[in-house]
Amino acid sequence: MEKEDNRPLVKDLLEEHAPKLAKLRTILEKEESYSKEHYDDLWMLRFLLSHKKVSKASAAAISTMNYRKERKINELGDVRHKLSDHTAAEPSDREFEVVKKYMTCFRSNLASMFALPDPDRGIVNIATLALIDQKKCVKEMSLEETVEAYLLGNEMIFQINDEITRRTGKLTKVLRILDMTDFSLTDFDRQFAQRDGAANKSIEDYYPGLLGTCIIINPPTWLNAVWKVLKLLFPKKFLEKIAFVVPAKNPKDVDSFLPYISRDKLWEKYGGNNLEWPPSPPSQLWK
Repeated sequence: MEKEDNRPLVKDLLEEHAPKLAKLRTILEKEESYSKEHYDDLWMLRFLLSHKKVSKASAAAISTMNYRKERKINELGDVRHKLSDHTAAEPSDREFEVVKKYMTCFRSNLASMFALPDPDRGIVNIATLALIDQKKCVKEMSLEETVEAYLLGNEMIFQINDEITRRTGKLTKVLRILDMTDFSLTDFDRQFAQRDGAANKSIEDYYPGLLGTCIIINPPTWLNAVWKVLKLLFPKKFLEKIAFVVPAKNPKDVDSFLPYISRDKLWEKYGGNNLEWPPSPPSQLWK
């Protein structure tokens, strides 16, 4: 076992929070949108861990159940196979239309990649910002479409990590990597950043505890000048999970990755030993 894999055991968490889970379950069972099949103790646990108090966790969980009922999310079933394949020549018919529309803003298929280098750890999402045409995205997609694309993407990630959590017995989260290499100030669009902030707030609301860490790699010097304004666009819980790293200059920065991916599985460009690039997509596992 990798010593860096410090994921807590689900059984310990369920035991620790059993009294609060019982109270939360009693509250949720009274809601019309409640489903015993979909909202078990493990699902509720993420809300408790995120919100601490039963009152806040119940309000967030009820809002989420209502959202999922309104959008018929549970009726989608298993959507793990719909995760985008960055090695494909063109988007697949199996992918959600709004996600495919978002992908038209990519300058390359490698703009946003999903990987599962270790089937017993979590999904890794790698976004290279210089390869995303932010201005095109703002021009051709509405705020609602952008948020929907993010949420559907995270439903797929949630299902994958949820299966890993249940199979391994360890609470599994996603590692998000934002690579800012060659990303210039002229590439930056404030309205896109506002939408990204809104989308991340929705993710924190409806998928609490899904994100482990968001690692920003090779941040440009100009980011320091706008960060004070930028961070106001994002939810506090998201900001608490951000780490800025420059692995090429600071070898210790590799430590930020290790709770989610072993050094041997981590790609060389990020300070690991894995020579594979681009990463293999995990979507083939559920074809």
